[in-house]
Amino acid sequence: MRIKIVHDKNEASSVNQFFKILSSVEQVKGLCEVTPGEYEYTIYSSCMNQEKGIYYYTTYGNPEVHAVDMHKTDLDGKELTSYKLQKDLQFHFDN
Repeated sequence: MRIKIVHDKNEASSVNQFFKILSSVEQVKGLCEVTPGEYEYTIYSSCMNQEKGIYYYTTYGNPEVHAVDMHKTDLDGKELTSYKLQKDLQFHFDN
């Protein structure tokens, strides 16, 4: 079987398609119990545009795609830079 990836030729479409493909193999909480009451699951998924230096990620609790532009942080700094992981689902109301 051969799979053809179909998407528009732009960044947003490519990133969206990547996460759609990856979601087909993610581990859902509750499927695999590793110890009583504890389950394996996909905590996050990520990809990166290495040419632009943009890191994209989704989390188990928040499937919205988040981005970190590495060129907007001090890559030569002596301090570690960290960002709060967006884990909670947010609803965007249309009305």
